[in-house]
Amino acid sequence: MQLQSIEPILRAIVVFGDAGFVLPASGGLAAALWAAGDRRAAVAFLAGVAVCGVAATLAKIFSMAFGPPPLHSPSGHAALAAAFFLPLSAIFMRVREKWIGIVAAALCAAAAVLVAIGRVVQGAHTEAEAFAGFFIGLAAFGVFLCGAPARLSISAPALVILFAAAVALQAYTGLSIEVEGPLERIATRLAQMLSL
Repeated sequence: MQLQSIEPILRAIVVFGDAGFVLPASGGLAAALWAAGDRRAAVAFLAGVAVCGVAATLAKIFSMAFGPPPLHSPSGHAALAAAFFLPLSAIFMRVREKWIGIVAAALCAAAAVLVAIGRVVQGAHTEAEAFAGFFIGLAAFGVFLCGAPARLSISAPALVILFAAAVALQAYTGLSIEVEGPLERIATRLAQMLSL
């Protein structure tokens, strides 16, 4: 089966890498972890997302200004999806309800990978750009793993309800945050300043 034949499905999944989904959902997840008493996990999660945002922004600016054509702009969608879904996968693996956690963790990991694939199928990024973005998100996942505790108090049903609420909110608002244009202008200005 060719990837083009599942493009409508990938298009729907790619939304979960948009900053308009990841940032509000991350705030909700961190608040839920904090309320459940998992404060270290909440801080580690927010630290990972923040590291991802900063690293992806800087990588985009420098790639746009000075990078080779195949790596013009690392995929922010792939980076944010990995920074959100991989820690969420690890969180699900640490809940008490093991079978729900395992299934949900596998779905989360698949979502992170499918967002990166979807950006390539849509023609928004090259394979190298999607991989670079995913790698940035993977590094952010490492930040989360370094700070998160081995056991969590939050339950799998609470996480499932939170995620369903985030998806419903995204479906209702359709919030999307466009960053390529402003970052391209910053990169162009940076390249002009440094070429003097």
